[in-house]
Amino acid sequence: MERRDFIKLCSIAGLGVVSTGLPSSASVAHAASDRFYVFVNAGGGWDITMLMDPKGNAPNSKGNVVNRYYQASDIVTAPNAPDIPFAPNFTGNTPGANYTYDASVVDPAGINYQFFNTLGQFTTVINGIDAETNGHSTGSRNAWSGRLTQGTPAFAALLAASIAGELPMSFITNGGYDYTGGYVAPTRVGDPNSLQALIQPNRINPNNEDSALYHTEETMARINKARQARVAAKQEIQNLPRLSNALSLLYTSRLGMADLKKINQFLPDDLGNGLARQASIALAAFAAGLTQCANLSTGGFDTHGNNTNGQSNRQAILLQGVLDLFSRAQAMGIREKLVVMVGSDFGRSFKINDGNGKDHWSVTSTMLISEQLPGNRVVGASTDAGLAEKISFTSFKPDAAGATLKHGHVHKWLRKWAGIEDAEAVKLFPLKAEGSIDLG
Repeated sequence: MERRDFIKLCSIAGLGVVSTGLPSSASVAHAASDRFYVFVNAGGGWDITMLMDPKGNAPNSKGNVVNRYYQASDIVTAPNAPDIPFAPNFTGNTPGANYTYDASVVDPAGINYQFFNTLGQFTTVINGIDAETNGHSTGSRNAWSGRLTQGTPAFAALLAASIAGELPMSFITNGGYDYTGGYVAPTRVGDPNSLQALIQPNRINPNNEDSALYHTEETMARINKARQARVAAKQEIQNLPRLSNALSLLYTSRLGMADLKKINQFLPDDLGNGLARQASIALAAFAAGLTQCANLSTGGFDTHGNNTNGQSNRQAILLQGVLDLFSRAQAMGIREKLVVMVGSDFGRSFKINDGNGKDHWSVTSTMLISEQLPGNRVVGASTDAGLAEKISFTSFKPDAAGATLKHGHVHKWLRKWAGIEDAEAVKLFPLKAEGSIDLG
């Protein structure tokens, strides 16, 4: 199979593969990890006051009540995570035009409660992050790379390139910010059936185990042997690093076709839909030894109108998807290996607009969920007016003598904790956040 045919086949199968210009010295794995990193994107800008940074009704500086849909007394905690306060759930319609609170629309045992009671003991909530922007593209890039600058690869891409660059599906992505800078080949898998065209290239119908074959197994073995010999011969005479690396990628991809077959034994009968489906494929690839990083993504959080219902509905999908991820990982016996980061472009304003919605706001939150990290804790804070509070990077509590928490601080810690801070590619994208925070 020629390189152009391989790329064409990937396109037909619904997979995205890019060639890389990564220098060979930077493609060496750094401290290969037994962790499986999953980054869950809530696209559009979530309303943190309706989840992990709750704010009840309160008077502002002029004595007028700033309505947050619920009272401060309705902020709840879960038995398994008593140190993480979160917002109550709403059911039914958005409160009336005057936004007076109605306790009848609150469900204290809704998805927020289920989420934190199930995973809160493994969760670090990071509030009061200054996103430094309220623009979608810039906010998403900053949230997932720690930098505002265009052309910065996502942390997931740098991580995959550093610790798993030789794996056939080292970085699986379902959207969100997944720019790689050419340091790793992203794999986009919308449906597990699309993999079969690569897993079974010799079947006329790759999704049918009883399908007729193009060639006998003996003939295919001879073809593969000849192809690998041809790649090796061309690589010996190729002096340009970029072309040599492209040949290496092609060779690795061909070998990966056989490795991809391993994924079938880990795919569950019920894949679910949406985030659960994305999670099922990513977990199966990890269990098969094919990947170590994955992006999961769901959208709809850009609620300039009808904020309460819009956020409630999308939030339920998001939280249920993360619960499904951990539930499926537990069934596979790999839950303790999960390291999950949940975030969004930015937050939403603490002021309700004329369309019963909320507009973009530059203060946001994120969550880290893993059995390998301390849980049941909140790092950082925002004021009742929705501004980021200065905090102590030691106690994690508000401190006027401290500093404002930014995405760069979180990513600086992530790089160090993952063991990739000294990787060649990572050092090309320094983080500007001053000071360090230790979340481990």
